[in-house]
Amino acid sequence: MIIDMHYHLDERMEPMDHLLDQMNRFSIDRIALMAPMVDPFHVEGVADKLARFVRTLLTGFWQPLGKMAYETTVTKDGRFSVLGKTYNIDRLPSNQVVAHALAAHPDKFYGWIFINPADENAVETIEKYAGQPGWIGVKCHPFWHQYPVSVLDDAAALCSEKGLPLLLHLGGKKDNGDFHYLPSQHPGLKIIYAHAGVPHYQKLWDAAKNRKTVYIDLSSPYLDEPLRRAAVDAMGPEKCLYGTDGPFGYPGEDGLYDHGAILAEIDRLPVSAAEKDGILGKNFLALVG
Repeated sequence: MIIDMHYHLDERMEPMDHLLDQMNRFSIDRIALMAPMVDPFHVEGVADKLARFVRTLLTGFWQPLGKMAYETTVTKDGRFSVLGKTYNIDRLPSNQVVAHALAAHPDKFYGWIFINPADENAVETIEKYAGQPGWIGVKCHPFWHQYPVSVLDDAAALCSEKGLPLLLHLGGKKDNGDFHYLPSQHPGLKIIYAHAGVPHYQKLWDAAKNRKTVYIDLSSPYLDEPLRRAAVDAMGPEKCLYGTDGPFGYPGEDGLYDHGAILAEIDRLPVSAAEKDGILGKNFLALVG
């Protein structure tokens, strides 16, 4: 079974018919959807080269400079910025967009409950959707929504109580990028750090690999194939989950998202067939129950 556990549903970038066609083409059984949270954008050309350079900084001696560059992609007024162009970040992504997709295609999709504890009562938002068919966990973005990880305390406690995994995209600062806090304060909480723990990578892997309830996903252009392999090697395949972060990056010949790109990299991983099956879906199913 193949499950893409990290995908932003945004039909402005990938219409539903194309998404379903790609699922059929690449034998993707399920996709775990989350609400769109940013205006459509494409990282290509000079922007793509810059992103590769920042990734190189983040994985080497110059990681502090890489984190500074990473943080500059969010402006002081809370917009996403690439080479001077800025895009609106939705402070309260609409979970109803995902709810409609779950109702229309219950055999194709799961849903992440998107929260922003800086701007809403996140516990109420979780309670609204948790337990309804298809909703499997909670997604948050301390980086783009600009809040300390500690603000997630109440939501984390509820997730731990309900057995819901919490998927986080970390920032590069001490407060919004604290990958020690939640595992220490909520030891029973199932945590997934998005994009292999960007922007911390190896430091996060070293801290998380021996914690039974901490996982990473392998999604996004924040990673390339060597970095995905390094993440799997450091964490162990049993702690890694396949995801795409689509529809961002990896354009196909039609200009829309190519769902086969990251799948091909997973297929080339130097792990056993059973471990590969775990990464592609079984690890995730075990995690969400």
